[in-house]
Order: sequence, then C-alpha cells, then structure tokens
Amino acid sequence: MSKFEIKDGIDKILYRTYNLYADFRFHLTPSVKKILKNNLPYRNKHKGGRCFILGTAPSLNLLTSSQVEALSQEVVFGVNSLYKVEVVSAISPKYYVLLDNLYWEQWSHTFTEVATKYKKDPPTFITDLRAKNIADLASPNRKHICIHARKYPVVQMSEELDKNIYGAMNVMSFSILAAMYMGFKEIYLLGCDYNAFCASGRGHAYDDESELKEVKYNLAFYLRFYWITTEFHYLIANLAKKKSISVINLTPNSLLDAYPKMQSESVLSTTSNGHVRDSI
Repeated sequence: MSKFEIKDGIDKILYRTYNLYADFRFHLTPSVKKILKNNLPYRNKHKGGRCFILGTAPSLNLLTSSQVEALSQEVVFGVNSLYKVEVVSAISPKYYVLLDNLYWEQWSHTFTEVATKYKKDPPTFITDLRAKNIADLASPNRKHICIHARKYPVVQMSEELDKNIYGAMNVMSFSILAAMYMGFKEIYLLGCDYNAFCASGRGHAYDDESELKEVKYNLAFYLRFYWITTEFHYLIANLAKKKSISVINLTPNSLLDAYPKMQSESVLSTTSNGHVRDSI
C-alpha cells in the first residue's frame, strides 16, 4: 500500500467521523430542520419532467437563436452570473442557484440584481441557509429553497434537500442534485466547459473583468478544486444511475466526463410553429 493510499484511507475515516458529528449537530438544531422542511413542496414537483441547467462558460455563446427560443420554453436553472449573459437574455430561469459564500458576503447584491433582471417572473432561488434572509428580501413573493450541506462526500451523494446533505462544492453539482430532488428524469447541462483551471478562471460568456479583480486564485487552487469536485460529479453520476435519472452534458468540448455527452442539436429544436420538438 502506497503512502497516498494510506493518506486516502485515513482521510475517509476522519470524514466519516466528521459526518457523524455534523448529523448530530443537525439533529440538535430544530430551527434549521424547520426551515429545511419548507423545501418539501418542491420534492417531486416536476416528477418525470426534463430541465436544462445553464452554466456561464464561453460555450454558451455558441447557442443559436433557435436553440435559445427552444430553451425559453423549457424549465431552466440559472447559476452564478448567468443574468449577465446577453445571448440568453430572452430566457427567464425558473430556478436560480447561488451557493458560493461570495453571494452572502461581498456579492450579496447579486440576489437583487437577478430578481430585477427577471422582474416579470422572478426565479426561485436555491441557496445556502446562510443566504435565506438575502434571498427573501430580494424576492419576497417566492418560496426559496435553502440548502444545508455540512457533510463531506466519501462514497455517496444525497439529493434530499430537506435534510443535512453532502457538500458538492460546484454550483452545477448542487443544481443537478436539486433537479433530482424535484423529480426531473432528464437533466441537461449547457455552458459547462469545465476548464477554468486552464485559464486561471478567466473567460465566461460575459465580461468578467470586474469579478476577476475581486477574486484571484492560483493554479494550485484550481487543480485541487477541480480534482475534488470531479470526484463529487462521479458520485452524483452514480446516484443518477441508481435512480434511473438521465444526466446529459450538451456542452461542446466539455472536459467534464462524469456524464454522457450529446450534441445540443439532438435535444434542442423547434417545430415550424415554434413549439419544442422532443427528439429523444
């Protein structure tokens, strides 16, 4: 057994111990459990349906006008700064996922900006419990989904958003888990290039210069982050397979290999009268 395998084994023992402690603390906080019970109306709300999760990577700009039109008729999850992406400005996400700690710290204004962007039909926010008050203030007429993820994934993931779940680190990962919780059987990913480590986080489907001035990470951070979150994606893929849920990556040239890949043209198309044609 190599020293790396020994370290990995020790880490797993420590993480399992930590998870027991995290669950113990969770059961001693009835106020948290009460808030998470508010997620129950969303469980299986879209049972058997399909949805699209839009990341913010440069490939999103490759969407054609007809594909954007098709997406506007689908259930869409937006994440992070999607509201800044011009090519999908005609799409109003039904759900909007903000789970980086930046969004309840120095970027808390994002909630209000998202609600303002989609003021005709504001999305339901999916965010950390720590951002509940911010989400409620930004969009008081929506019942938002709060996530309490205090466990570390060792060999499994969980989509039970009304409980203490495993942290997934990546916003796309959490979005997939939320979609599973809602009962979607087909989950499609777009704008998930998964290659920020190649460009030090630069390059989105929008002008990201102002964001990059506030957040700077080195190569070591990106490589470590991508290694860990990729392992988590594999666990999510296993969970999806177990539940007979199809998670498909439609992003061209994406480096994320946890999920089967397809061309977006095979899924997103419209008929002559503008209705979405389901081609699979």
